[in-house]
Amino acid sequence: MTAASQSSPKQPTASAGGRLRWLDGIKGLSILWIAYFHCYEAYINKGLPSPLDADYFARLIHQLNPQSAIEYVAAIVEGIYAAVAGVGFHAVGVFIVMSGFGLSFSLARMDGPPNGWRAWYASRVVRLFPMYWAAHLVYLISPFEARLEPVDHRFLLSFLGDRVFPIYTMFYYLNPAWWYFGLILELYLVVPLLWALMKRVGTGWFLVICAAETILSRYVFMFVLQASGYYLLGAFFGCRLWEFALGMLVGVWYWKDREWVYDQLFSMRTLVVGIVLYTLGLYSYESSLTYTVTDALIGTGLFVILANIALALRHLPKLEAAVAYVGVLSYGFYLIHQPYVIRFGEFARGWSMPTFALVAIIPVAALAYGASYLESWVNGLTDQFLRKKDAKPEAGIKRAAQA
Repeated sequence: MTAASQSSPKQPTASAGGRLRWLDGIKGLSILWIAYFHCYEAYINKGLPSPLDADYFARLIHQLNPQSAIEYVAAIVEGIYAAVAGVGFHAVGVFIVMSGFGLSFSLARMDGPPNGWRAWYASRVVRLFPMYWAAHLVYLISPFEARLEPVDHRFLLSFLGDRVFPIYTMFYYLNPAWWYFGLILELYLVVPLLWALMKRVGTGWFLVICAAETILSRYVFMFVLQASGYYLLGAFFGCRLWEFALGMLVGVWYWKDREWVYDQLFSMRTLVVGIVLYTLGLYSYESSLTYTVTDALIGTGLFVILANIALALRHLPKLEAAVAYVGVLSYGFYLIHQPYVIRFGEFARGWSMPTFALVAIIPVAALAYGASYLESWVNGLTDQFLRKKDAKPEAGIKRAAQA
């Protein structure tokens, strides 16, 4: 980074180890919002209107039936809170963008995988599977969690990475959050093709092609095949390719010119565009045809919005550091959290919404801390195992030389 960019008031602060807090902050904000949403969803138990309904506020006010001006204001505040909490699942799209960003930034920095794609795949397996397996084992042995489905033969399929076939019984099996693992596996499988396409046609055409493929895939699954909606959510990677491709594009741009990315991403113009895209995404739920672009609009717009919020947290350094820390170790939190926050949400159903809104922060924060500790331990154990494995051939060579 140039001296000019370091001195610019726009520039985000860096975390230890050279990480940028705005990047980790996006992931931290996303996973905390997702976890809180799952807790909130279990708490309301479908007892309130969906914030995605066109007449959401009218239906909510009618249901709450305020009898005074004060109660009416309280109902509006409660409605705003419920709307924000109730769309937390939208942050999954931001995670898809960030996954593409991280991969392409690393590939751009090294001009492709330095040891070939085979070694790259091996590194991805080592990154993904140990914590995923640990989450399965934690689910088996831990108490105080929601048991949504029985542990049967599907547990082994899930343990091996299958979250797609058979689609209706595997996609949300046991821990619904694990569906995302299947999507990431699919996207990683096609990264070499995507990388080659980007290098061949350039970043602009690359995004256009991936956007067109996304819309076409969603159209085919909805109108031609009339298949399960799970495919659109992520059972087929092509239905979420726009978000991943956007992340890849921004990652390459970021490597080439960080200062330009800062100026563009954190400008008021881009923030307004992000808000408009997210709003259009909300309205696109209204028809099946416009739903072909819903996740793309929401993921794109929300990425911009959360990036700017993450940057704004620099004015609260302690909160910024805490959110960034959660973001660094968000993978374990994502894999672990859902059965526990569902259990807490079910437990809290008799509480008033203001009480729940505040107290629910405690289990979410506790799970974030516990899962980050577990992920650090699993990663350390994996690294230690791999170091020992790599050291064995060297030890054999030394003994042979001494003989």
